[in-house]
Amino acid sequence: MVSMLLIIILPCVVRANNYSSNVKRNMFYVQVLNYAMPAVKATSFNEDDMAENRFSISQTALAAIGLDLNNPKSVLGKEMAFIGLESVNAEETANVDFNHFKLDDKQVSKDTDKTVADSSENVNLPNKEVTVYDSSLKKTLNTNKPEVLIYHTHTTEGYKPGKPISTDNTQNVVAVGDELVKELQTNYGISAVDDKTVHDAEAYTQSYARSAVTVDKNLKKYGDFKLIIDLHRDSVEDKKAITTKMNGENVAKISLVMAKKNPHFSKNMALANKIIDTSNKLFPGFCRGVIYYNYGTRYFNQNKSNNAILVEVGADINTIDESKASAKYLARLIAEALNK
Repeated sequence: MVSMLLIIILPCVVRANNYSSNVKRNMFYVQVLNYAMPAVKATSFNEDDMAENRFSISQTALAAIGLDLNNPKSVLGKEMAFIGLESVNAEETANVDFNHFKLDDKQVSKDTDKTVADSSENVNLPNKEVTVYDSSLKKTLNTNKPEVLIYHTHTTEGYKPGKPISTDNTQNVVAVGDELVKELQTNYGISAVDDKTVHDAEAYTQSYARSAVTVDKNLKKYGDFKLIIDLHRDSVEDKKAITTKMNGENVAKISLVMAKKNPHFSKNMALANKIIDTSNKLFPGFCRGVIYYNYGTRYFNQNKSNNAILVEVGADINTIDESKASAKYLARLIAEALNK
């Protein structure tokens, strides 16, 4: 009965090409796979998971037998070869990505199957001459008590010219975290830690549950921090919307994501507003503002501290150099908030 139902409806679903239905379509695939093939069921979706934008299932093991759940047709083609799904040209298969955070809490599909040539896209942006550093903000560095914790719930989020999902820590958000630590410690005497624990590679929808453990571990080791940053990158198609030019270089913009129902929201927002207001004053156009969720996924761990925020640096369309360039401007904003 299940097989007959799949034969009737799957060809229509496979050929669907409506952006507004992409999320529902992929959720349908997941439900079908979980019901029909429990052997490959590795994650489940609930309301908290809807702030997540991808799903992954033991990718390495499944890839070894030719299964890719980012392309559900590869799984169905293996299980029901008579449908002929495996004969579909790989070039016709879209690599679907999901925009991370939207005001309406809905996911929007994005095609991230862009060529490496996109990474050198020369956007025409007006240049702003700004003062990056302020030596009066620098204090004596004390590495025994870190003031800033940086971690990455979606550790494998990558930038160009690398892949959108990358375990190469020189090409993903970890590289931006490392650059931010260097800027904070070298130029402002602010001791910082970049925790490189990978949370999203094995079970994407459990990323926040895993990163919560990382936050707890660091809180137990160091005590509370003056600032805790969950550092991400966004996923957009318009490079001009996510990039600015300051002092002659392209710089990936930043945005903040906050959970309004988090019990620490008011205190977290007080710190977030310091960063935003200072950014608007010193580096106009650098900060895209705040994106609010009610609960998000596990409050984005912002219930762990009065000083926790989520920061997105650039997007998958930005280069790693543009995103690392953001670190010196973000470090100045943090120093203004913590050292004044």
